Amino acid sequence: IMYWSTLPRSMYSLFMSITGGISWKELAHPLSDLDQAWVVVFLAYICFAQMAVLNVLTGVFCQNAIDSAAHDQDLVTQSVLAHKRMYVKQIQHIFKEIDVDSSGSITIQEFKDHLENEHMQAYFDSLGLDTSDVWTLFKLLDA
Repeated sequence: IMYWSTLPRSMYSLFMSITGGISWKELAHPLSDLDQAWVVVFLAYICFAQMAVLNVLTGVFCQNAIDSAAHDQDLVTQSVLAHKRMYVKQIQHIFKEIDVDSSGSITIQEFKDHLENEHMQAYFDSLGLDTSDVWTLFKLLDA
């Protein structure tokens, strides 16, 4: 009677039963004193609430997390493209700096002279490029 005497108490008892606030056994015992049918109804409620409703809610939260991850993938793609544009601009700036005679092309001598420059080596390091990578790049561009 303590758990089922009024409608608000009954609703509160049902809420506590699916959220772990009280043991099912404690709630089912007073119902069994009335009639076993009420115990069956109570267990049906527990099964429905636990299996159906809570699983649907969990599915909704999981789907939202998956959608958020897909959105994050779009952000990662945008970030990679932005970094790529930044690298292209920096390489263009380096090539303009190496082209001392402003001819629009870089000679092997101009490239060697600037590659030996400590400032230029540090600049390539900041881009994550090793000197051998830069030589490979020059050979590819020269071909």
